[in-house]
Amino acid sequence: MSFEFTVDIAAPPERVFAYLTEPELVKRWQPDLAELAPLPPGGLRVGTRQRATVEEYGRRFEVETVVVALIVNQLLGYEMQAPTATVRGEYRLIRQVNLTRIEETVTVKPRGPMSMVWPLVKGFFRRKMESRLKLLKQTVETGEKLSVQAGAAQPH
Repeated sequence: MSFEFTVDIAAPPERVFAYLTEPELVKRWQPDLAELAPLPPGGLRVGTRQRATVEEYGRRFEVETVVVALIVNQLLGYEMQAPTATVRGEYRLIRQVNLTRIEETVTVKPRGPMSMVWPLVKGFFRRKMESRLKLLKQTVETGEKLSVQAGAAQPH
C-alpha cells in the first residue's frame, strides 16, 4: 500500500535536505529514534546502510535503512527493514519561491502478524507519517541556522 504526502517548508532545499540526511538533525524531528548510527566514511550515497534503534510504545527494535536513490538537495530514496514491514520511501524536494515543497511517497509491505492487522492500523500509520512531516517543517523553520558549503549543509 502506498501513501503520498506534501508539505511546504519555508527554507531552501539545501537546508531541508540537511534535516533529512544529517543524523543529528534527523533526530530532532524523528522522536521515535532512540539511536541513529553516524554516517559511514564517505557520507551518504546510493547503497549507504544505516542502522537505528527505534522506540515505540515501550518496544525497542532495530531497523536498517539503505539509500536507494540520491540527488543532493533534490531526492532521497530509501528502503527500510523493520520487524513488521518493509518500507520504501522517497522525498522529492522542489525549490519554490521562498520555500521547498516536499513530496513524499511511502510504500509499506507488512509482514508476519502485521499483515493481518494492517487494514486496522493503516490509518494510524498515515497519521503518523503526516505528523512526522509537520515536525520536519516545524523543526526546519525554527531550527538552527545552517550554512551551505560545497553542496553539504554544515551547522554553525
